[in-house]
Amino acid sequence: MLLVGLVITGCRLDGGTGYVEIRTVPVGPSTQATLYLDSEKLEPLKKGTAVLRQSVGTHKLGIASSGEPRLLCEVVIEKDRITTVTVSLFERPPRCQCRSSTGTDAASNRRCTG
Repeated sequence: MLLVGLVITGCRLDGGTGYVEIRTVPVGPSTQATLYLDSEKLEPLKKGTAVLRQSVGTHKLGIASSGEPRLLCEVVIEKDRITTVTVSLFERPPRCQCRSSTGTDAASNRRCTG
């Protein structure tokens, strides 16, 4: 009986996983900037897109061309959802553009939710 209780408690503690789709504009390697999700350096994006499986919660998307990464935006990962973030490299400084099903995201929004 104790084992069953531990298994159920373990299931409740597992927040699950979701996905983040990161896109860059322009698609080509127009800059030497490197993207970071939290403190993890991302591999160069293939064809300007990457889909990553992440734990549920809020993660920080940053960019660095030299030195420490600079925060672009926060990405909220929800269980079994895909959060799409487009990083505009045309902008100076680069910025996140969030896709929302409600269409209420402002251009200055620094928090992307799926």
